[in-house]
Amino acid sequence: MATQTQVPEIQNQTPTVEKPVVRTVYKRVKIPATIYEYVRNRAKARGMPMWQYILQSVNFYESSLRNVSVSDATKAQNASYYVIKATMAITEFIHKPKKDNYDKVVKILNQIKDRKKVDTTVLLQLIERYYNKRRKSLIRVMMQELIKLNIELMTKAQ
Repeated sequence: MATQTQVPEIQNQTPTVEKPVVRTVYKRVKIPATIYEYVRNRAKARGMPMWQYILQSVNFYESSLRNVSVSDATKAQNASYYVIKATMAITEFIHKPKKDNYDKVVKILNQIKDRKKVDTTVLLQLIERYYNKRRKSLIRVMMQELIKLNIELMTKAQ
């Protein structure tokens, strides 16, 4: 029987350094009882401690005061609003091509043209042609123009 030679264990070359224990120090803040309950309920709903909820709220408030990105988001939301408004009006017009639906679409596209400075003449021409003569090919082209309109509005919002 061969005897097994024992290989000595290789020691760690980097000594383990114990990290100092950092204890969180808490302070008290006087707030009205109703505000305390509100913060407590909101923090509980989000599944976080109250201090984290307060910290996130303060950080959001501070960033909204100085950060341009909040206004950029508002511009994008506004552009999206107009695109959705136009899309819904055109869809309603396609399904029910009546005079009042036609007038709504024209009004919305003119608003986009005036307020957002985006050229909507091609889409207005397509709407007029579809009002006079309903063809499926016109619907496809209108949808393509709506996509272009969306891209132009979102590009201007940036």
